Order: sequence, then C-alpha cells, then structure tokens
Amino acid sequence: MTYVYYPELVDDSFWGDDVVLLNKDINLLEHTPCNSKGYGVFSCKNYSQFLQDFLQKRISTILGKEIKIEDYHSLVNEEEHKKILNQMPYKKHEFEEFSNYIESYMSELLHEKVKIFNDDIWVRICRPNSSDDFNPCHRDVYLDFYKNTVNIYLPILGSNEKSSLLLQEGSHVWNENTTAVTRGGAHFKTKDKKYSVDAIVQSKIKLNMIRPNPSMDEVLVFSPYLIHGCSDNQNDITRMSLEVRFIKDDIHGLNQEKDIQEFIKNRLWR
Repeated sequence: MTYVYYPELVDDSFWGDDVVLLNKDINLLEHTPCNSKGYGVFSCKNYSQFLQDFLQKRISTILGKEIKIEDYHSLVNEEEHKKILNQMPYKKHEFEEFSNYIESYMSELLHEKVKIFNDDIWVRICRPNSSDDFNPCHRDVYLDFYKNTVNIYLPILGSNEKSSLLLQEGSHVWNENTTAVTRGGAHFKTKDKKYSVDAIVQSKIKLNMIRPNPSMDEVLVFSPYLIHGCSDNQNDITRMSLEVRFIKDDIHGLNQEKDIQEFIKNRLWR
C-alpha cells in the first residue's frame, strides 16, 4: 500500500534510490541512548526567559513598536511577520552565554566536540491555524549542506502537546526507496507557496508522527535524517522555538559551512 500525504504534489514526486542516507554520512547520535529512535528528550538548563526577553526586544526593534510576544499572532500582520523572518538567522555571538552552554552541553551528550553549524541560531514562529508557518514533512538532509549534523528543538513560548515538533520515530534509517519526494524544493501551486526543502509526498510506510513535547527545562535532540515537519499549531497562542544545528568542530565541519553561507546569502526566506 502507498500512503499519499500531499496529493497535489504527486506528479512532482519521485521514488528514492535503494539507499539509506545515514549509512554513508556521519551519525552524530551514534554514541547516545537515542540512536535507535533518532531522537531523545534530555534535561537542560532553562533559558526560556532569556530567549523570550531577547525576542521581545528584537521584534519590537524591527517593527518600531512595542509588542508582547505572547500576543504575536494578533499584533503582527503578514508583512511585519515576513520582515521579522528575514532578519534570521541570528548569530551565536548574540547569545554568548547560551551559545557557550549549549555547545558544551551537546559536545558532552554526543561524546564528540561539536559547534553551532555556521554560528546560526534560528527561531521558528508558528502562529495558530497558519498553514504557512511550518514545512511539509521532510528530512533536513534533502538540503545537502545539512548532512553530518544534528538538530535541537528548544521550546521558548507556546510549545506543548498541541504545537511542538512532529517527527517519525526511527525514520532516520528508512531506505529512500520507501518514500517519494519532490526535487528542488516543494511548490504548492494552489496557494503559490514554495519551500526550499523537498517534501515527502508518498510513502510505502505509514507515517505515525508524534510530538515528543519537551518542557522548558528540556531539549529535543534529533537526527536531520529523521522525517519531521508538518507541525501545525493547534493552540490559541503563537509557538516560538529555538532550532539549532551542530556539526563536528573540525576542518571538515568548517568546510561544510561554506555551502550554506552561499545559500543563505541568496535566499529570501518568506
């Protein structure tokens, strides 16, 4: 049986090759207790208030008016929202204490010295009932420059069992021939919405996506080879979360960063 998730993209999708992508790349979860699942939730220092204060100030500065981020969805219009998104990614020097902590924390967890990939810190802003604020189901590594990395999802505001990141347990080791995927991104023509990452359109394995739902003093660590996304916000408040990728802190990791620098320079995010 084949399961279809985005019917309008079926004609644009292609079944993958007979290969498990992670088998030929670096698996940074290899020496962790969450390697078999492809994700894990771990206790960590709570930086939510610091991050809320940062976003409160930064967003108010961008818009030239004071807003409370908990009311973001009702105070920020679409043009202002795009303006805010296009200021990202933030850089790790803007979060010096947090960045030092999280790099050290992840290096200890992974038993491997890692750094924040390209010094980029992303904030996902997902408004209630908005289909435009989250990516379709995908693997990050469909964008080549995200191979050999590992991801974290850190809740900031409005993240709970109705809004946190959705993912497919164990899918980081699925064969590519079990899924049909778009190429060169995904274009939903009915609403003229384009995404940079390819979308998983069909699957021979049913997707049973779950929300691990980390609390404010926890972090979700997951493989970029894991199928995730389609994370709608079913709350009545905006969900904000920190999304950071890590790569081995060596010459190979530094060289890999060059590709994303060019991508970000030429990409209008929304």
